[in-house]
Amino acid sequence: MRPEKLVDDVAAHQHVWGEIWEALAAAGWRNYSLFLQAEDGMVVGYFEADDVDAAQDAMSHAAVSPRWEAAMAEYFAPGGGDKQVLPQYFHLP
Repeated sequence: MRPEKLVDDVAAHQHVWGEIWEALAAAGWRNYSLFLQAEDGMVVGYFEADDVDAAQDAMSHAAVSPRWEAAMAEYFAPGGGDKQVLPQYFHLP
């Protein structure tokens, strides 16, 4: 995350487009959260789905996704890293 854009990104996520909410729900995403470490701009996202790979694939094909990604691109630092899926190593049911 670009340090000078942290406040703007947080504000933008208080007004997520209805089309994105609908696409996420249709793709099977639930309990989606973003976490920000302001000191270095690291953002971690978390969501649940019955099939995570299928849910991510569905969002990558949603018509609204390219527009949302383009609108959010201004907040991210160039070369800041790609999206990664972190392996789960513990779960408290």
